[in-house]
Amino acid sequence: MNKLYVARWMFFFLLVFTAGGVHSAQDDAKRKGAEAWKSFRVQERYAGKMQLKTKEGKTIALSVATRVWSIDATLGPQALHVNDFTVFQLRGGKVKALIEGVENTRSTDEYWTVPAGATMTLEVKGETALLEAMTVSE
Repeated sequence: MNKLYVARWMFFFLLVFTAGGVHSAQDDAKRKGAEAWKSFRVQERYAGKMQLKTKEGKTIALSVATRVWSIDATLGPQALHVNDFTVFQLRGGKVKALIEGVENTRSTDEYWTVPAGATMTLEVKGETALLEAMTVSE
């Protein structure tokens, strides 16, 4: 009877610790997902309309927006669909950018453009990168 009593308690503790480990693994996965979501932040600096006159004297209206993106390397490669013509400037860090099949490593203070409708894949090299993006659309 004493062995049966000990065996039941061992089974109980094994069950509790195993279930606790699974619960902890699930919590860790949720926490990592939440951290990844938090590690890609976009701050809108300016969004507005402007008008320009063409060489022919015709007035056209444009929408212009400036955003700052902070991207943490824990996200891994990120494929971003760019809806509007966008000028990027890498304000800090280093990234590998793949745009329409062309891969370039970008360093701090570099500028590049992405055409409307293109997909750009970014991979942060280091801990984090800070990008400034200016979009222009009609």
